[in-house]
Amino acid sequence: MNPENLKWMINAIPDAAILVNQEQQIVAANLKAADLFDRTTESLEDAPLDILIPESSVKSHHDHVRRYFSQPQQRPMGTGLRFHGQREDSSTFPVDIMLSQFRVESLDYTLAVIRDDSERAEVQAMQEKLQSANARLARAQEVGGLAWWETNLETGQLIWSTTVPQLLGLQPDEKPSFPAAQSMCVPEDRLQFDAFHGHWGAISARTVCYRIRKKEGEIRWIEETVHQEADHIVIGVMRDITDQKNLEEKLRTESVTDELTGLFNRKQFNQDLNSRYSSFIRSGIISSIVMYDFDHFKNINDVYGHAMGDEVLKQAASLVVDQLRPSDNAYRLGGEEFAILLNGTDTDDAKTFAERIRKSVEAARFKIDDVRTCATISLGIAKFRSDDRCFEDALKRADGALYRSKANARNNVSTCD
Repeated sequence: MNPENLKWMINAIPDAAILVNQEQQIVAANLKAADLFDRTTESLEDAPLDILIPESSVKSHHDHVRRYFSQPQQRPMGTGLRFHGQREDSSTFPVDIMLSQFRVESLDYTLAVIRDDSERAEVQAMQEKLQSANARLARAQEVGGLAWWETNLETGQLIWSTTVPQLLGLQPDEKPSFPAAQSMCVPEDRLQFDAFHGHWGAISARTVCYRIRKKEGEIRWIEETVHQEADHIVIGVMRDITDQKNLEEKLRTESVTDELTGLFNRKQFNQDLNSRYSSFIRSGIISSIVMYDFDHFKNINDVYGHAMGDEVLKQAASLVVDQLRPSDNAYRLGGEEFAILLNGTDTDDAKTFAERIRKSVEAARFKIDDVRTCATISLGIAKFRSDDRCFEDALKRADGALYRSKANARNNVSTCD
């Protein structure tokens, strides 16, 4: 990798980054670094590293840098080592630094990825769950480091950093090749990997995400960004984004899941109901809505306490889930009100299903410690009709059928075709 390509890689890093030579001179800096130190990239490049170090720390920092060049080893963030940076106005601030060394044309360079550590405590204090989770995620990604590769489209030569095999789970001495990297992809993502790496065309920059399966069976998400340089050179930067993907899925699941029962919530119910209705209009695929709630549920809370009431809702939800097909879903709409969407099911079959649910709840004995109780539910059923103007029409009919069940001695099933 030549110095110009190293500069592009630095600009692709989402945090502040500088490239330093053995003379402790800044060779390159990205815009994030300029912003962090309240300077311009032009004032940073070719400047001594001392301009970013508080005067009281210059000598010890010189010694530290010299030791690192003589005995380099990748140092991730979060190791507990703390330094201070200095802005142009001489104000200082704590920083956390990740170091990696590169050799280019027989010269050694150190890449420093820098984060303002004073923000760490502030981020942890943020009340919004997503913001604080994203901050923890960003630090976790930095600990994982970066990997890069470079290929010549004319000669087909491919080189990569020593961190590529580590990132992908390959042997350290693996010969650089895209087929070797592709072999680590899960089968479902290999076509996407091949398409991304096999048709460069007139690209400037683009990104792909795919999953790999390491030797021990662990699946990891990789994000890869490539950039085409002059002289038929394409370079890529890779990073592990598994934590980010897991967090996104966790937050997505939490946003559509009822915490008590583990069923989907009303938000997901409305989305799924609208999707089922669209399928019905488009393809004629019928679906039935089963609405149900618990009879005299307030009495259970009043007599046995809310803990027992919660246990009834949780155990009854499990009874329902156990009888669902893969294409069906159950939802808690609020309080003791629930719904089930039965895909490809008319009201007759839905009624048979609803009776099974009703009987299973009626026969159950709900227990906390040595205290037992029983419960019953009333259910209402409706299906989509060709004269429905929207999915709410079918929902209103199911709700009306539920009301009739409640008015008719409860613990029964009513339908509305």
